[in-house]
Amino acid sequence: MEFAVHPGRTEQPYNTREETYGLFLGNLAYLPACPAHCDPAAVWPVNQN
Repeated sequence: MEFAVHPGRTEQPYNTREETYGLFLGNLAYLPACPAHCDPAAVWPVNQN
């Protein structure tokens, strides 16, 4: 996914376009969470590359 870069912000390393920021950049992301919804912050992002 790509998101527009605000003027004056630094370029994202390893991105294909200078005017956007890329989300995930080809990596997989898992979001394990508590199935009982015991805490709204009970999500742990795991990046796999």
